Formats: sequence, structure tokens, C-alpha cells
Amino acid sequence: MPSTKGYRSYHGRGGAGRIVLIVLLCLILLAAVGFLVLQRYAVYGSDGSIRFDLPWKQTEEPSDPSAPDGGSRTPNAPDDSPDVIIDEPEPPAKPELTELHGAELSESVLRGNADAALAAVPEGANAVALRMKNARGELLYDSALQEAIDVNAVKGSSGANAVIAVLTGSEVYTIARINATHDSLYSFAHMADAGVLQLNYAGYIWYDPDSTFYLAPEKSTARQYIVSVARECAELGFDELLFDEFGYPTRGRLNNIDESARTLSKSAALAQLTEELRSGTEAYGVRLSVQLDAATVLAGGNEAAGQDLAALAAVFDRIYVETTAEQLPALTAALEPYDAELVPILSEAPASGSYLLTA
Repeated sequence: MPSTKGYRSYHGRGGAGRIVLIVLLCLILLAAVGFLVLQRYAVYGSDGSIRFDLPWKQTEEPSDPSAPDGGSRTPNAPDDSPDVIIDEPEPPAKPELTELHGAELSESVLRGNADAALAAVPEGANAVALRMKNARGELLYDSALQEAIDVNAVKGSSGANAVIAVLTGSEVYTIARINATHDSLYSFAHMADAGVLQLNYAGYIWYDPDSTFYLAPEKSTARQYIVSVARECAELGFDELLFDEFGYPTRGRLNNIDESARTLSKSAALAQLTEELRSGTEAYGVRLSVQLDAATVLAGGNEAAGQDLAALAAVFDRIYVETTAEQLPALTAALEPYDAELVPILSEAPASGSYLLTA
């Protein structure tokens, strides 16, 4: 066999060194992983020191992050931090009204400030009335109703709402006066869906001797708008909503009103409107009242307006009538069979009984 003189078998270089390197890398990796795990249990002191609270060594209460250096708080130890107590004043309680001694405030009150509004409440009055919607259809407060904004009906400012908030938050009883169907702005903008229309000129709005327009209660769009205004007034905090001109027009060329598409009688339409007003404001606990003229009360109703005294007295909480002291006994007698609460609207306060004084 040939000789291999001068050579020996080659076994490679650095075998032991490679093993040492692998071991060192494994140790470094284990140390890094261990450090990352221990980070969960690291607690840093205010002096910059660090310690590890290992789970198997936690035999006492866990550290309270609010205690110094993460230390634990002694159970039931008194807390030196002061308790913050917010004492919110409760609104004054509304008096139970055995008799309503009310006064209607001028519309200018809504354009003033809160102090002036409170000062405007007459001495001896336990209730005030504020006009919220007038016969033109204008809303005298800062309404958020988009349908009112769209027809430029919102005439009040945020200052008016601030005045309302002060009055409704006081001990005085508050009444929102709302003109129901006499509304030139919304009816003109929504003739077909909400307005009283002419017979001779089909599709055109009917107008009274003052060239003003009306909502038609038999139309659902008209009812929905009236209910929306009432609900918003209830949300403002009023205790009572008083509706006037609650009915159909009674002046002008009434024979030129188009009744061909009417699916409800006048009285049935008003009954439907009243029911929707009641359900739409029920959540606010407000009273609903209506103003009628003296002739309607004495006659038991008004056919042209669609007003039936018995039906209205059954669903409204109060009936307001603009009258005189001399006529008051006759009105009281006319309402007696219906067990309805009468509130006369007068220019001077009577010796006794409920009343609302005009502005």
C-alpha cells in the first residue's frame, strides 16, 4: 500500500471554540428572554432604584400604584386625599296651584336678560304665560326644528331660551302660549300637504281678510308640525301648553275653502290633533289647555271652527276664555256640566278664583 509520508489525517480547526461560541449565544439569548419576562415584574422607585416583585414571592397585598414607590397600602388605612363633593342645587319646588293667578309677560321679555325676566313677574302672581308661537307662525324662541328653520319661522335667539330656562327653573308656574292653526309661514311653504286651500283656484292657499293663512288639521303634515312645536316647548320646561286659535278659520270667504279632499270632519280632525298632542307630550308631564272665545263657550261650540265644547272640555286640562268680570258667571255656568276648569283672561284680577291677566 502506498506510503503517505509527511501527511496526517485532517480533522478541521477550532472544534472546541465553536462549541463555546454556541453556548455563549444560547446564554445571551436566554438572558434576553428572561429580562423581557422579568420586565413585567419590575418596580421602579422614586430614587431610580429597581426591584422585581416575582409572582411566587407576592404573599402580601399587591402594590398600589397610588402609594409611594409602588408600595402596598395598608388595608382599611385612612385616605388622606380630600373627598370631592359636588353639591348641585335642586330647582325650587313648584307650588301646588289651588288657584292660578297668572300674568302674561310681554314678548319683549324674551329679548331681555334673565334678571329682567324675573323682575317682570308681577307681585302676587304664581304663574306667567309667554308667547312661543304667534299667528304669523313665528317661533319666538331659538327653535332647533328643521322644518321651522326651513320656512324661516325661527325668530328667537339663544338669549330667549336662557330667559325661558330661568323662568321655568324658578318657583313660578310657566305657561307656553302656542297659536295652533293660524300659521302663514308653514302653511304657505307646504300648501298641498298642510295648508287650507282655495276652492276657486285649486292648489292655492286660502287667505282670510288680513291675507294670512292657516294650517289644515285634517292633514297629517300640519298636525305633525303643531305637535313638534308643542313637544319642543315641553322640552324647554314649561308646565303648561296653552293653545289658541285651535280650529278652522271663522272669518273671510269660508265658502271658498276647498273641502273636497277632506277625509275627516272638522271636529274629528281637531280630536285627532288633540290625541296626537297628548301622546306627543305625555313624557314631559305638561298640562294641555285651550283658549276659546266666550261666544263658543256660551253656545256649546263653533261649527265653522270645528269646535265642540263637550269634546274639548273632556280632553283639555283647562279652558281659557277672554272675558269680562260681568260675563264670568255665565261662562262658569256654561262649563259646569263638563266639570271643566275655567281660567278667565282678564285685564284686572278678580277678588277670587283663577285668572290670567293680559300683557
